[in-house]
Parts: sequence; C-alpha cells; structure tokens
Amino acid sequence: MFVGHYAAAFALKGKEKDASLGMLFIAVQFVDILFFPFALVGIENLKFVKGFTAVNSFYMDYYPFTHGLLGSLLWAIVFYLLYFFVFAKEKLNKKRIAFIMALAVLSHWFLDLIVHTPDLPLINGEPKFGLGLWSNKFLTYFSEAFLLVLGLFYYLKKTKSTSKLGSYVSIVFVLFLLLINYLNIFVLPANEDLKSLTVSALFSYALFALIAYFVDKKRV
Repeated sequence: MFVGHYAAAFALKGKEKDASLGMLFIAVQFVDILFFPFALVGIENLKFVKGFTAVNSFYMDYYPFTHGLLGSLLWAIVFYLLYFFVFAKEKLNKKRIAFIMALAVLSHWFLDLIVHTPDLPLINGEPKFGLGLWSNKFLTYFSEAFLLVLGLFYYLKKTKSTSKLGSYVSIVFVLFLLLINYLNIFVLPANEDLKSLTVSALFSYALFALIAYFVDKKRV
C-alpha cells in the first residue's frame, strides 16, 4: 500500500488536534522509511520477480524488523517514547500525542495486510499474512482511494479552515496523491533498481510530509 497509508494520518490528526499532520505522514510510512535502506544494505530482503503481482514485482521474503507485527509494535513504542520524552515533552497532553503517533506507526502493518501477498509475519517466518489485493490493479487503486478519501472526510469534519485557501488545499492535496498513485500503478514502468527505488521512495515520503505540514497550517 502507498497513499492509502495517509488515510490513517488524516484520521488520527482529526482525533488529536495537537499532533502534527506532517509528522503523522512520516509515522504512517516509518517502517517503509526503514525498510528500503535496510533492504539496500542487506538487513532485510527485497527481490524483484517480474509479474509477481499485477501492481509490482516486489518479492519480500525476509523483513521481520520492519514488517513483522512485533517489529512494527516495537517501532511504535520507539515513536511513543520519542514524543513523550523529546518532541512533545512541553505539551500538557504529551501522553495522548505520543499514543497517536504510535498508532500511526502501527497502522502501517494493518493497512499493508489488505494488499500484500501473504508475506507479513507476526514475528519472523510462518505464519505469514496478506489478503493479496495487489493481484488486481483496479481493486488496489480504488481501495487506497476509498481509504484516503474517508480519512480526508474525517479530517475535514474535525477541523476548520483558517482561510479561503484552507477550504480547498487539503482536497487538492489528496487529489494530487491519487494522481501520483494512478501514475504509479497504471502508467509508470516498474522500477527494479533497489538503489534508485530507495531514493525515490524516501524523497516521496519526505515531500508528502512537507506538503502535509503546510496544508495543516491552513486548518485548526
């Protein structure tokens, strides 16, 4: 899953006004932000098998540190501690903000469950889980679009615009994300070079988080 993860970021921002939407965008993708460099240096494993799924050629047979349920939970705890003791330590509701950030990190595993082939472990090795929606491009695209729009709707319901621009900028941003995902699934050729894939993935995550940060400044 790609842009569908941001549905959790929008929804969790709607639940906690003091959480940064930009940081939530980082949190929901945090395990992938770790996974690509981990795969690049050989800590985890990503192979490219042409036609492995309709959406991509990713064959991921070993990535327990980032995509095991236990691994995801541990990274969520790391995020909680960072927010509780560092980033939100001056805020009165720091415990709630830290918990929201931890939920954002953990949400990645459960949303990946929808699209992945059965390759998501609980700890390491069998059993592995995944509903396999990547076998169908249209179902993958529309499931991510549905989740993202649903998250945006909740965010808009729970926040108010501070300007005329604020009434539309988040909607435009989500349309931009949906366009990027359309190009990624239906138009662009598969990228099977791990180094360039890592660079482009990390750049995308950083860019989207930066845009989300400024989008959120237009709403309270």
